Amino acid sequence: MASRRQFLSGLVVAAGTLAACSEIDPGKGADREATKGALNLDAVALEDALVGSSYLGTGGGGSLAEARELIAKDLEAGLTFSMIPVTALADTDRVACPYGLASLAQTSDEMQARLDAAKNRVEVPVQAAFEALERHIGQKFAGVIMGEIGPLSLAEGLATAARLGVPALDADTVGRAVPEINQHSVKVAGIPLTPIGAATPFGDEMIVETLGDPTRAEDILRSIAVVSRECGVTDSPITGEQAKAQGTLVTQSLSLSISIGKAVREAKEGGTDPIEAARKAGDGYLLFKGTVAGFDWRDEDGFLVGEVRLDGTGEFAGQSFTTDIKNEHLIARKNGAVVATCPDLISIIDIASADGIVNPGYEMGQEVAVLGFRCDPLWRSQAGLAVFSPQYFGYELDYVPIEERLA
Repeated sequence: MASRRQFLSGLVVAAGTLAACSEIDPGKGADREATKGALNLDAVALEDALVGSSYLGTGGGGSLAEARELIAKDLEAGLTFSMIPVTALADTDRVACPYGLASLAQTSDEMQARLDAAKNRVEVPVQAAFEALERHIGQKFAGVIMGEIGPLSLAEGLATAARLGVPALDADTVGRAVPEINQHSVKVAGIPLTPIGAATPFGDEMIVETLGDPTRAEDILRSIAVVSRECGVTDSPITGEQAKAQGTLVTQSLSLSISIGKAVREAKEGGTDPIEAARKAGDGYLLFKGTVAGFDWRDEDGFLVGEVRLDGTGEFAGQSFTTDIKNEHLIARKNGAVVATCPDLISIIDIASADGIVNPGYEMGQEVAVLGFRCDPLWRSQAGLAVFSPQYFGYELDYVPIEERLA
């Protein structure tokens, strides 16, 4: 969810670490057979993926501008990006999920001064965590699982894969961006997230071998992020066989991001409505159009918590719309009535740029549209709703699928 990189120097760190990893036992799947069927992603496809992820990110997943910068630098450095379907994995392969954790809220002056005084030793903590876990397991990973679908989260996963010379899976653990590690498909499937690798910008590397309770992953890793401003994490070192089992991952989510971004791009080129094109590509719903009338934010235990308020325009003139936020949009109300909740997707789109807005990037009077999308079916299961529903976040509100609320 956050990363502040100096990209070219990060590539130097990566090259040195890759050389150090050459003595790792590759294991049965390490000939990277899956790479042979990989689809190369060029600059256009990558831009489409980032734009599409800003729609699926539900206000989270990190800065779109930073994501674009990261991908551009890696392309300039000559790295190759590729994608494979989960079905291309051998049963004995291993894949893992790298991502960044950070608070979106502003750091206090005291904490920022302490961080500024520390000597940074690692430029790319997400990659450092990935490599630390690879060394710990003793097997090279055959691919990268996207941690979530959101601009910087997606870019980090793609960049880690490209730097290590492995493909990214056309899959992630959520199908959107989420506030907590507990919203994790591998966990919902009953597979341990451990061992987990973690790294900070200050040279700290950790392996969480076991968890007494699976919910402790969020507490432990978030606390590291809070005291370090950011934390690179790699979890879920699952086998190819596990990855291919139904319900373990949200499959084809990278393809969906590319499809939505492509629809936006082609609509702009053709002079049609890009937000409507994105809605159709994602088989979603137009929930509202209006202008930003207000927003409030606060930091609660490392999470950005708040509300966005909109005044309607056009067909929605005279109406109001609000969303409740915990990093991402959780609950949406039109004229006070609930119209969508997590785990379904609620995204606010800037009409001028047709990019999804990442919280808290709003301006008063900004013209926006709100789209809703159905979540992956795994989140509507009993196990999924146990960790990803309005009641999980403390609301006295049952989950009702978005298509039923809007019927």
